[in-house]
Amino acid sequence: MKRFLFILTLLLFSPGACLLAQLSEGGIPRSAAVLKSAPLKEVRMPFVSNDMLRWQHQPPEEGLLKPLTFAHSFQVNISPLLHGNWSRSSDGWWIWQVTISSQGAFSLNLLFEKITLPPGARLFLFSPDQSKIIGAFTARTISESTLFATEPLEGESLVVQYEIPAPPGKDPDFVISTVNHDFLGILKYTDIRRPMGITAGDCNTDIRCKAGDKWNPLDNSVCRVMILGKELCTGTLMNNTAQDKKPYILTANHCINTPLKAAGTLFLFNYESPYCGSIDGDVTNSLSGSRLKATFDSLDFSLVELTTPPPPALRPYYAGWNRGLTPSDTMACIHHPQGDIKKIAIDYEKPVKSTFLSSFVNGAFWKILRWEYGTTEIGSSGGPLFNKSGQLTGTLSGGAAACGNPVDDYFARFDLAWNYKSDSARQLKHWLDPVGTNPQSFSGKQYNSGEQFCSVFNHLMADDVHQLVKTGNPSGGWWSGTNKDGITEIAEKFKLSGGEKLQGVYLGVGKKFQANSANNSYITLRVYNLKGNSPVFLAEKDSVLLKNLASNAMNYIRFNTPPTPADSFLIAVTLGNVRQGDSLILYQTLRPAGSLNTFWMKRNESWVRFPEVEPSKKSGSLVMEILACNVGGPQTDTVYYNQKFPVLVWPNPAVSRFSIQTADDFEVDRVAVYNLRGQMIRCEIIRKYPRHLEFNLSGHPSGIYLIRLENGGKIETAKVMLVSQ
Repeated sequence: MKRFLFILTLLLFSPGACLLAQLSEGGIPRSAAVLKSAPLKEVRMPFVSNDMLRWQHQPPEEGLLKPLTFAHSFQVNISPLLHGNWSRSSDGWWIWQVTISSQGAFSLNLLFEKITLPPGARLFLFSPDQSKIIGAFTARTISESTLFATEPLEGESLVVQYEIPAPPGKDPDFVISTVNHDFLGILKYTDIRRPMGITAGDCNTDIRCKAGDKWNPLDNSVCRVMILGKELCTGTLMNNTAQDKKPYILTANHCINTPLKAAGTLFLFNYESPYCGSIDGDVTNSLSGSRLKATFDSLDFSLVELTTPPPPALRPYYAGWNRGLTPSDTMACIHHPQGDIKKIAIDYEKPVKSTFLSSFVNGAFWKILRWEYGTTEIGSSGGPLFNKSGQLTGTLSGGAAACGNPVDDYFARFDLAWNYKSDSARQLKHWLDPVGTNPQSFSGKQYNSGEQFCSVFNHLMADDVHQLVKTGNPSGGWWSGTNKDGITEIAEKFKLSGGEKLQGVYLGVGKKFQANSANNSYITLRVYNLKGNSPVFLAEKDSVLLKNLASNAMNYIRFNTPPTPADSFLIAVTLGNVRQGDSLILYQTLRPAGSLNTFWMKRNESWVRFPEVEPSKKSGSLVMEILACNVGGPQTDTVYYNQKFPVLVWPNPAVSRFSIQTADDFEVDRVAVYNLRGQMIRCEIIRKYPRHLEFNLSGHPSGIYLIRLENGGKIETAKVMLVSQ
C-alpha cells in the first residue's frame, strides 16, 4: 500500500488542543481577528426533547431489524455566503467562522454537501474553548466527495472554521446540509464513549477474550458503521479475487441503501478493549465516506467502497468468503452491539436455511438457533457470519436474540447475494470476482508487510483485573498516577525483536480530575532504551493536555516522528506537570509475588520495578498498548505475553503452596505433578479461575517438581522448587 502523503491523525495532542479521530492533516486553527462590532454569529437548531426522541427510537421489537439510531437530524443550508463571519488572520488568510448549537445535545456532527476545497484551504470543527478540535480537512483528505460526514464532537455547541489563502469567490466551497443532535449520549460529557453511557448486555463476549482468540486477525476486518451521523451498524472489509486491496465494505441494505448514505458514513476500525476486560476502546481510527457499488433490499445487503483505503496503522484484514450451501458446525458473528466495543457471538451448531420477514426473499437467510457464547443487539446489523474457516457466509439482518434469550438471529445468505440478480448493481459477484474465476470460496488476507506491517502489543492476561491501586501513603496517591511518594514517571517495559517503529501508545486512563481547566496540566510520553536495568533516554512526545484524556478508556497518543527503540525499552508517562489539585491515574494490574512484572517507575530520581516498592512484593503491568510498524514475523495482531510464556509459576521457590497460570483453558484431571524420579505425586489442587490453579505440596520433601498439563493433545510443562520453611 502506498505511503500516505498526509498524516493519519489518530489522536495528535499539543499543549493547546486535542486533535481527534478522522483522517486529517492535523494542525491548529488560525486565530481570527476579533471584531468588536461583529460577534461570532450563531445558528441555533429548534428545540427538541431528548426524552421524546429516546421514546420514539426505542429498541425494536423481537424479530425486527437491528440498527441503532442515536441522533436527530436537522436539515439546514448553512454556507459561508449566508451565515457566520469573515475576518483576516495575522498572516493574511481569510477565515470564516460560524457557531452551531442545539440545546441539550450530548454531541453534534455535521454533513457537508457540494464540498470542493481549493488547494491550501483548511476546514476545522472545534468546541467553543478549542479544547477539542477535529481537522484540518483539506483537498487531500476529502477526495472525490460530494458529501462529507464528520465524527461527533461532544457538547451542544461547536464552531466551524474555514481558512483560505485568497478572498472567497461568488460560489461557496461547501454547504452544511445536516446537523445531527445526539440524544442518547454516544460520547457523553463524562467521556464515556458509548451510547447512553452504558455497555452492551453483560452476556456479550469481548473479542479479546479466549473465545475470540481463534478469530484473530480476522476481527480486524470488522468495523463500526455510523450512517449520516445518526445510526449505527456493523460492516466487514472484504477481499476480492483480484487481490488488489480495493476497500469494499459489506453491510446490510437497511443500514446503507443509497449513494447519499454511503457518502455520509463513518467507518470506525479497531474499536475494542485491549484484553478480556471491558475497558472502553479508542475511537480514533475512523474513515469518512464511501461509494455505493451494489445493494438489494430483498436480500438485505449492500457493498460500498471506501473513498480512503485503510492505512497500515489500522492493521486492515480483508475477509474471505464462502458461497457454499453447506454451513460449518461452528459459526461466529463479530459485531458492535449498542455501538459498543467489538464483541463476538459463537454458535457450535449448523445454522439452518430460513425465511425472515415478508419483505425479503423466501429462504434467503441463515438462521442461528441459539448462540453458545454472546448474542447480538441493536447496532449489530450488517455484522458478518463467519464459518470455522474464517470465511463470511452471511450478514446480520435481525432477529429475537438478546441477553437472557440468545435465540433466532437471521443472516442474509452470501451465496444468494452473489448473483441472485444479474444486474451488477444488485449482486456481489461483479465486484468480489473481477477476474471471473467464480470460486466457491476465497481466503482472507492481511496484505501489509515489511515497514507497513503493524501490530499492537501489551502484557495483559486473561485473568487480569484492571484497577486503581493506592500506595498506602497516608497523604494519598496512586502507584500508577499522581502521588506524594516521589514517583515522577510510570512506565511499561516492552521487549520486541528490534527495528520496529513506534507509531503511538494507547493509555488506559482510569480517572482524571481537574480542579480548574485553566491549570493546563499535562503529561508527556518518553521512550527509554534499556541497557541491562538502566534506562537511557531515546525520545519524547510533546505535551498531552490532561483535560483532553478520556477516563475509563483507552487513549491513543501518536508520535510525530516514530522512534525506533532497542529490543528492550520503556514507555514512560511523566507526572511532574500535573498541577496541584489535579490528578491522573492509569489502570494497572496486580499479580501475586513472583509472577510477571512489566511495571517500572521513577521514584526519588531512581528507576525501580513495582515489586521493589509494593509492600507485599506483588507484580503488575500498566494498562498500556503500543502500536508498532515494521514488525518482523508475527502473523497475528495483538501479541499477548501469555502467548510466549504458556505457564507462569509463583512463588518460585515455594514453601508448600504455589500457583500456576496458563495461556489456555485446561481440565484439572489433565494436570499432574511429578518428582525428579518421574513418580506422580498426590497433592491438593484448587481451581481459582479457568486458567489459574493453586497447588498444596505440604508433606512432600524439598526439591524440584515438574507440573505437566495436557490440553487437546498439546503438553506444557513447568518447574517449581519446594523449599523448607
